[in-house]
Amino acid sequence: MRNLANVPGLKHAHVVPADSVMKQFQLDPKAYDPVEALEKKVFATGKGAQELIEGDTPLFHYALPYIARDNQNCLKCHEGTDGDVLGVVSIEIDMSKQRHAMMLSVAGMLLLFMLFGAVMSYLLSRLLKPMVGTTKELRRAVEKAEGGDFSARLSRQSDDEIGEIADQTNHFMQTLESTFGGISQKIETLTGTYQSDERNLLTRTGEVVNNLVGAAHFKQSIENDRDLEEVYGRLVKVLKRQFGFKRFSLYEAVAAKNKMQLISAEGLPEEELWCDREITVNCDACRAKRTGQTVSSVDEEDICNSYRGNHVQDSEQLLHTCIPFMLSGSVGGVVQILFTRKEEKKVSGQISMLRTYLAEAAPVIETKRLMLSLKEQSMRDPMTNLYNRRFLEDYLDTLLASAARQKAGVGILMCDVDFFKQVNDTLGHEVGDEVLVTVSKILTQAIRGSDLAIRFGGEEFVALLVGADENKAMEVAERIRKAMEDYTFKTANGPLKKTISVGVAEFPQDSDAFWECLKFADVAMYEAKETGRNKVLRFTKDMWKDGESY
Repeated sequence: MRNLANVPGLKHAHVVPADSVMKQFQLDPKAYDPVEALEKKVFATGKGAQELIEGDTPLFHYALPYIARDNQNCLKCHEGTDGDVLGVVSIEIDMSKQRHAMMLSVAGMLLLFMLFGAVMSYLLSRLLKPMVGTTKELRRAVEKAEGGDFSARLSRQSDDEIGEIADQTNHFMQTLESTFGGISQKIETLTGTYQSDERNLLTRTGEVVNNLVGAAHFKQSIENDRDLEEVYGRLVKVLKRQFGFKRFSLYEAVAAKNKMQLISAEGLPEEELWCDREITVNCDACRAKRTGQTVSSVDEEDICNSYRGNHVQDSEQLLHTCIPFMLSGSVGGVVQILFTRKEEKKVSGQISMLRTYLAEAAPVIETKRLMLSLKEQSMRDPMTNLYNRRFLEDYLDTLLASAARQKAGVGILMCDVDFFKQVNDTLGHEVGDEVLVTVSKILTQAIRGSDLAIRFGGEEFVALLVGADENKAMEVAERIRKAMEDYTFKTANGPLKKTISVGVAEFPQDSDAFWECLKFADVAMYEAKETGRNKVLRFTKDMWKDGESY
């Protein structure tokens, strides 16, 4: 116990004798401190035990058993056997200084760890900040690029590999932007399509390319169309379906006749036009045709005096844009688009692509018109401008089918100038040509617009009157004969009078075969000549001589 007194911080120390010792030496229990739980535990187990008592003053309580051994002198004085617990040495040590020292140590360690963490955090921040920042910027750039916007750029936040990644990404984005932008601008310059304000280069380029592909397909389609009518029909479908125009007109400029021919007018009652009808008889009344330039009321309301759209439909104010398309340096036609103020932006964005379609269609339309003109020329007599026999042969099936649908007959007039050969022989071919031209004019004036006048050959002319009965055919034939009889030709040798003989037949009344009916009219015409000329005769069966064939 004297040795324990030298233990630093010792607050209390005492010996607790075992009950056997107390009994052997008749010790008074009251003279000793009460046995604590830790000491009882040591008595019970024979092993040392310890505990830390917290409080204002922390204590370390340690209890150590004193055990009897045969090889020692314990049993000389004490009764008991080897291994008996004779007592417990219990000590309590004040741990305030140790706790304070420990807290200082822990605080120092924590401070050291915090300092280390701060240094590591600073170093990691310096290392990771460029990487994190570049990663975020790269993600935003990729998101924009997925939408077709290649304008995003990464900032160079370090001089290491991260900085190189930023530089290479910027170079890649610049290449994409300049490439797609250049392609889009070149296509727009080529087509004149500047309508899209879309920043998305992929979308904008895709729109332009799709429109060009559509225009190319349109051109391929109309190139394979049979005639001009199919081409115009396909153009009308494009205006309706692809462009979505609800109100428009398509005109063909017929320069030879100085008129505008209506191909299609949409959004109007039947027989109505969006323009003054004067343009159909005088194409110069159309401002777009006359100037060869696009005419629009978007900026100038009354720019064209021939526009009548708001008089035809007054439910809402309509604007109009008229786009001419050129054929061999001259206006070949005009497309007129009508729209409201609400539709202005959409339509304005479509005008450039419409011009592209018209530019693609123009050479095809010109070719089809040229082919039609050549075909017309091959089927017309160049001197009289009447259809010729070839036209009759080609057109006959269509004519007869139309008559059959109408359940109508066809009056056939065969006309021949009397003593025409004498004119050529005595007065010359110039006078003869004048006679033939005059006959063609008389025929044209005597028949309806739906009827046909044909120079059949030489001085022979044929008039086909669809839907005319026998009486009407005879009336027209007499009108022709009388007009010819009354006409006076002026020649170098003085005035000249000529007459004409006309034979009349009815299809299918006289025969189910058209060419046989034509022969019957020819027979009646020759009968008129043989019986005095300058007359009209209706074919009768007694004129047909046995053995003749048509």
